[in-house]
Amino acid sequence: MVSNNQLFHLFLFLCFFQITCLHAQLCTQQQTSALLQFKQQFSFYKYADYGSCDSVGILSYPKMESWKEGSDCCSWDGVKCDNNTSQVIGLDLSCSWLNGTIHPNSTIFNYFPHLQRLNLAFNDFGMSRISSEFSRFTRLTHLNLSCSSFSGKVPIEVSFLSKLVSLDLSYNFGLRLEEPGFELLVQNLTKVRELNLRDVNISSVVSNSLLNLTSLRHLDLSECRLLGKFPDGIFHLPHLNELSIFGNLALTGYFPEFINSSSPLQYLDLSYTNFSGELPDSIGNLKSLKALKAYDCKFYGSIPTSLGNLTEMTDLFTGMLPSSLSNLGNLVHLGVWGNNFEGKIADFLPNVKSLLYLHVESNSFSGPFPSLGANLTKLVYLDLSNNQLRGPLPSQIIGLPNLTWLGLGDNLINGTIPSWVFSLPALGYFNLSNNKLTGHVKEFKSTHLTVVDLSNNSLHGRFPSSTFKLVNLSSLILSSNNFSGELDMLCHAISLQILVLSSNSFNGSIPRCLGNFSIYFYVLDLRKNNFSGTIPDTFAKENYFETINLDSNGFEGPVPKSLENCQMLQVLDLGHNKFSDKFPYWLGNLTSLQVLVLRSNKFHGPILNSKFKFPFPNLRVMDLSNNYFTGPLPRKYFKNLNAMMNVDEASFELQYLGTPSPSASIYYYNDCLTMVIKGSILEMAKVLTIFTAIDLSKNNFEGEIPQIIGKLNSIRGLNLSHNSLTGHIPASLANLTMLEWLDLSSNKLTGEIPQQLRNFKSLAVLNLSQNQLIGPIPQGNQFDTFSNDSYIDNLALCGPPLLNACNPRTPQPPPLMFQQEDNTSSGFNWEVILPGYICGLVWGLVMGYFMFSRGNLSGL
Repeated sequence: MVSNNQLFHLFLFLCFFQITCLHAQLCTQQQTSALLQFKQQFSFYKYADYGSCDSVGILSYPKMESWKEGSDCCSWDGVKCDNNTSQVIGLDLSCSWLNGTIHPNSTIFNYFPHLQRLNLAFNDFGMSRISSEFSRFTRLTHLNLSCSSFSGKVPIEVSFLSKLVSLDLSYNFGLRLEEPGFELLVQNLTKVRELNLRDVNISSVVSNSLLNLTSLRHLDLSECRLLGKFPDGIFHLPHLNELSIFGNLALTGYFPEFINSSSPLQYLDLSYTNFSGELPDSIGNLKSLKALKAYDCKFYGSIPTSLGNLTEMTDLFTGMLPSSLSNLGNLVHLGVWGNNFEGKIADFLPNVKSLLYLHVESNSFSGPFPSLGANLTKLVYLDLSNNQLRGPLPSQIIGLPNLTWLGLGDNLINGTIPSWVFSLPALGYFNLSNNKLTGHVKEFKSTHLTVVDLSNNSLHGRFPSSTFKLVNLSSLILSSNNFSGELDMLCHAISLQILVLSSNSFNGSIPRCLGNFSIYFYVLDLRKNNFSGTIPDTFAKENYFETINLDSNGFEGPVPKSLENCQMLQVLDLGHNKFSDKFPYWLGNLTSLQVLVLRSNKFHGPILNSKFKFPFPNLRVMDLSNNYFTGPLPRKYFKNLNAMMNVDEASFELQYLGTPSPSASIYYYNDCLTMVIKGSILEMAKVLTIFTAIDLSKNNFEGEIPQIIGKLNSIRGLNLSHNSLTGHIPASLANLTMLEWLDLSSNKLTGEIPQQLRNFKSLAVLNLSQNQLIGPIPQGNQFDTFSNDSYIDNLALCGPPLLNACNPRTPQPPPLMFQQEDNTSSGFNWEVILPGYICGLVWGLVMGYFMFSRGNLSGL
C-alpha cells in the first residue's frame, strides 16, 4: 500500500507540475499588448494572397481573429512560446488575409528579442518596404516574407541576421537587392540551408561567396537578372539538393563535370539561361537526380548514355537522342519538348514499367507511332504532337489504364482511329488535330473527357451524341472535317465552354436550350455549315459568351434581341446568312464588343442615331457590307469608335483575339475573320487586337462622307465603295496615317482628290475609280505606286499615272490640311479673267477647289 507520506509527496509534485505548466503557458503582458497593437495595423481581406495559398495547398484564414484581450497570447493562432520562459519565439501569420503596412515603429520590432521563426508569407503588405528594423530579431533562424507584396530595396541590415538557416524573399516582384547587399548577404549567412531569392532584382554577377555556404541545401536564384558566368563550384556544394537559376537570360555557364557519385543533387533547373556546351558523360554520376530542366538553353551534342542511371528526368537538351535511352530502367518523367531532336521515337522510347510522363512534342521525330507495349501500364501523360509521325496508329495496344493525356496533333498520321483509343478508361485530354485521319468517330469509354480536338482531318459521319453528355466536357473542337447531323444533343452539354464545329456539314436549327448556358459557354463557332432557321431569342442574363460566329450558314429572321444580355461578347459574326432586319442598334450597348460582322445578309433601312450615349466604345472591326442599308453614313457611330482613335500601338503587346479555356490552360480558341482586305477576300485564322477596319460597301448609303471620319486615325482599312455617296472627298482623311487600304470606288463623288492625301505613308491599295472626280492626282509618297486602275472611269482626272496631262495654269491646292480660303493667294485677277473661264475646264477646277475648301471648314 502507498503510505500517507508518499501520497503527500505525490500531491506536492502534482501541484508543482501544474504551477509550472500554468507559468509556461502565460504570455507576458508586454508581449500581449504588443501583438494586439500589431494586429490593429491590418485589415483582413480574404484575397490578400491573390489565391496563392490555395494553389500551394495551404489553408487560408484570418489567424489574428483569435487574438483577444485578456487571453493568453501563447494560445493564440500562429503564436508559439518557449515553455520555460513564456517568451514568444515563433510567429506564423502566413495566409492570414493581412492587408496593410508594416511600419518601422511597429511594436513587433520592440518586444520580441527571443523570436526565432517569423513567417509572413502570402499576405498583402501594399508594396511597402522591408524595414531595417527586422535586424532586431538577432536570434531569428527562419524568415519567410515570400509572396507578400513587398517592394523597394532589401535593407543591408537583413544580412546581419547571422543565425538564419532559412531566408525566403521570393515572389515579391518589386524587390531589389543592390550592391553590396547580395555580397554581404551571402558572406554573413554562413549557416543558411535554404536561400530563396526568386524574382528579387539582383542585376549583378553571381557572388563567389556562395561557395562558402557549405550548409546550403536549397538555392533558388530564378529570374534575378544575374549576369556573367555562373560559378561551377556551386554545383558541388556538399549538401545541395535543389538548385534553380531559371530565367536569367544573361547568365552563362557550362554543365560541370561530376567525377564521383556522391552529389546529393535532386532538382536542377537551368531553363531560359545562356548555358551552352556539351553535357558531360559524368552527368550519369548524379545518382540522386530526379528533375533536370533546361528549356531554351544552348546545349548541344548527344544525350550521354550514362543518363540511364538517372531516376527521373523532366527536360533534356538539343542534339540527337541515342537508342541507348531505352536502357533507362528507372525513368519516371522524360521530357524533350521544344527542341530539334530527330529520328524515330521507337529507337529511344524506354521500355520501362516506371514511366509516367513522356513529353516529346514540338520536335522533328519521324517514322510510325511507337508500339508502346504492355509494360507501360503506369503511363499517365503521352504527348507526341507537333512532330512528323507518319502512317496509321497501331491497330491494337494493350493496357494504358491510367492514361489521362493523349496528344498526337500536328503530325502526318493517316488511316482511321483504332478502337483502343476510344476505349482508354481514364482519358481526359484527347488531341488528334491537324493530321490526315479518315473514317468515323466512335463512342468514348472515358467519362473524364475535358478536351476533345479532332479538327483539320477528313473524318465524317455523325459525331456520337453521347460525347455531349459527358459532365466534364469543356472544349469540343471538330472544325474542318465532314461531320453531319443536327445539334439536338447540345442541350446535354452542361459544362461546355468552347464549341467549335466550323467547316463541316452539320445542319438543322439551333436548339432553344442554347441561351440557357449562362454559366459556362464562352465560344460558339458554327460557321461554314448548313444550319438554318432562326436564332432562339433565349440568351439568358449574365451569360459569359465572348464569341458567337455563325458566318456562312442559312440563318434567317431578325437578330435576337436577347443578345443584348451578352455583355461579355467580344466577337459577333452573322455574315453570309439570310438575316432580314433593321440595323440592331441595341448592339451598341455591348461595351466589350470588338468585332461586328453583318455582311452579306438582307439588313435594310437607315442606320439611325443610337439611343445610347457612347455606342460601340471598343469596336475595332465593323463590316456591314453587301446589305440594303440606306440613308446617310452613321456619323454618330464614327464619333464614338474610341478603339479606332489615338491607339498607341507601341504600348500594345502582340496579341490575338481569342478565349482560353477557363478551367485550365489546355486549350485556346483563336477568333478568325473573313473580310475584304486590300481588294481581296481574305480569311484571317488569327486576328490581331490592333487590327481595325470599317467596310460599309455595297449598300445604298447616300450623302457626303462626314469629316468626322478623319478622327479614326488608328484605322487600317476603310471601304465605302458601291454606294451612292456624293460631295467631295474630305481632306480630313489625311489624318488616317495608319490607313493601308482605301476604297471609295463606284460612288458619285465630285471635285478633286485632296492634295493632303499625299501624306499617306502606309497606304498600299487605293481605289477611287468610277466616280466624278476631276483635277490633278496627288504626287509623291504612296501615290507614286498606284496604277491607272485606281482612277479609271472618272470625269477629268489628270496627271501621272494617267496619260492626260494637267493644264499648267491649273492652280494647285494649298499644302496645309485645313487651309483657310484666300482669294488673293491664287495669283489670279478674277475681275479680268473671269469671263474667259466661265465655260472652261479651269473655271470648274477652281470652283471645285473653293467649294471643297469651304467644306473643310463647315463640315466638321
